Amino acid sequence: MSKLKTSVRLYGGVPAIHVNGVPVTGLMHWNRNLEAEDIRNFAEAGVRIFSFIGNLDLGDGTPTHDGSTCFRTMTPEFIEGRMKTILQVCPDALVIPRFRLHASDGWKARHPGSLMRFYNLETFAFEDCAMTTLWSDEWIADALEALGRSLEYCEREWGESILGYHSGFGHCAEHVWCWGSKVADYHPLMTRHFRRWLTQRYRSDEALRSAWNDPSVTLENAEPPSPERFRNFTPSASSLLNPETEQALIDHLRCHSERMAGLVVRQAEFVKRTLARLGAEKLFGAFYCYANLPANSITHYAGGQDAHRIVLECRDLDYLSAPVGYSARQPGGVSTAQMLPASAELAGKLYFAEDDTGTHLSGNPHNVLPADARQSVQMMTRGFLDVWRSGGTQWFMDLFGEGTYRDRTLMENVARLADFAGRRMEQRESTAQIAVFLSDRSLSCSKTFQFLTGSLIEQQLNEIAAIGASYDLFRIEDLPELVRRNRLKQYRFAIMLNLHFLDGELRELIDRELKKDHRSILWFHAPGLLRNGKFDADGCFELTGIRCVLAGGQRSSLITEVLIDGKRFSYGTPRNVNPRLYGADPDAEALGWMVEGTWTPYRKGADGAMLLEKHFPEWTSIWSASPNMPSALLGMFAERAGVHLYTSRGDQVFQSKQWLGVHCKWNGMLELHFPERGSWRDAFSGALLVENGDCIRLATRRGENLLLERE
Repeated sequence: MSKLKTSVRLYGGVPAIHVNGVPVTGLMHWNRNLEAEDIRNFAEAGVRIFSFIGNLDLGDGTPTHDGSTCFRTMTPEFIEGRMKTILQVCPDALVIPRFRLHASDGWKARHPGSLMRFYNLETFAFEDCAMTTLWSDEWIADALEALGRSLEYCEREWGESILGYHSGFGHCAEHVWCWGSKVADYHPLMTRHFRRWLTQRYRSDEALRSAWNDPSVTLENAEPPSPERFRNFTPSASSLLNPETEQALIDHLRCHSERMAGLVVRQAEFVKRTLARLGAEKLFGAFYCYANLPANSITHYAGGQDAHRIVLECRDLDYLSAPVGYSARQPGGVSTAQMLPASAELAGKLYFAEDDTGTHLSGNPHNVLPADARQSVQMMTRGFLDVWRSGGTQWFMDLFGEGTYRDRTLMENVARLADFAGRRMEQRESTAQIAVFLSDRSLSCSKTFQFLTGSLIEQQLNEIAAIGASYDLFRIEDLPELVRRNRLKQYRFAIMLNLHFLDGELRELIDRELKKDHRSILWFHAPGLLRNGKFDADGCFELTGIRCVLAGGQRSSLITEVLIDGKRFSYGTPRNVNPRLYGADPDAEALGWMVEGTWTPYRKGADGAMLLEKHFPEWTSIWSASPNMPSALLGMFAERAGVHLYTSRGDQVFQSKQWLGVHCKWNGMLELHFPERGSWRDAFSGALLVENGDCIRLATRRGENLLLERE
């Protein structure tokens, strides 16, 4: 039995890894082709946690081809070789083996007809991929049994050096059905599972018929919806799935997400049972809860990551992983999380971020390819500051195993970050005054073909990150727990991204707990529109307090023009978005107007206003029909709500109780304003920058990072 015990427990106000009761930063190096030089470099920089990866060992001696790079199989011999390499260089290293749960070629040969079946949205045809269908209970059982054998070997031979385990089904072992322009998974086994899911959801034929608006459907004959229904190219097509006519599609997406979330839970429960039988206490983590996915992408129909609650409530899951957001990693851009760090923290899970950004030594293009070590350091530092401020930790990833960190400048920076993390593990509770909410339930009601979801989430988060103050990112479904913990008081400004669907209990809680304390709430697009199985504009009015008129079938852009400090700006999306709302509330102040006024419902009381503000005795409501609101306008609303902004020029701010980070967006003079007087030093050089002051002016360059510690 291993004497090493690891766990995730609260420290500094956030979940943190503990090793034999002692908190550690959790910073890790992940490398596809881990070699002694990489281990030595990171160990000398103060990072002594490592990870290596391979395919599940099914014991049949055959490789695994899953449509991606053919990884090595995690045989005892392969694991032994990796562990010896690590421990010979760094004897006190701790390791997280990562298992890709894909079927071997031999297993697939023994089980013909077991491959996933997708509908390709580019070729308009069904196709089988190289992965085994996750609707196969036989495959899931065999995979877990094989994983158990590997855990037994690891604990028996290497238990004193194993920090925990990480495993995953699906494409890239990330618990997605598939990345790409696909609708998943139409394997024949899906029908049986879908009917079982429908039975649990609807209970009776009458309820199903009413929901699907189909008098002939029953729980016994229901079929998965035709994949052609997911592609609608007509200019006036709806951007949301209409429950009056498309509830079957919503149920299809929801069923897939709940199946995938259930597989995460099954792994966690199985691993923890196996470890308990072996007398071991170790971590287990997995990828899930992705929400901030690339905008203007049609890959999300095969995602399966929209059932966050199931995973967040799993007690056997210690950490959740996701790559950092992809859209703006360049120097001078912003860093955003691909999952919801505040939701993970609220659920007691560690947010373990994967930073797979390339360096100047990267040869394979994956994201940004920096020109030199300086740019590599800029991106590395910004990503770390965002993760650390969010209460998480990260691994520095050499995605293709190219030796991309074999540079003295990079490793010196890793050492600085590791030292800072070690000094700043205490007092990590959020000090953000902005709460951003999105709805994972609403994601299953979105047509990603129509680009609305990407505009409401990824592109809007890039602007929110440039407000000049930090924010916390939650699910709106977290609201009951936030109320229970009395967490809402710190937030003066709430931003609602995609709240198209809300059940009655959440609506009541928003009315009772958010609409008070003189808080400002900013709503985007059509909050609460999906109600009682249809598009309901009254549902929006009751939520926002602002009267609007619902219009469908439009064939124009969704762009709003505003006046900020005497200058005209416009924002939104040039793509057609339906359904759409127009403001029709004489008691609200119109702040922005539609740009394309080819069809305006004047006869219904609307005159083209698309940004309205309305004051109530205890709160202020702001509604914007268009997404992609610029940071200047967001900052104006935030300041009116009482949020302290450190800067107004778009730099990303990472704020904490005792330190402040800034990723600079512009060349020129940066003016930082502190909420109170104090003395601040450069966290790396120790130079005193501010002595008993509330402001500092510094000349900066685009992409530069500042990190200040309070005296």
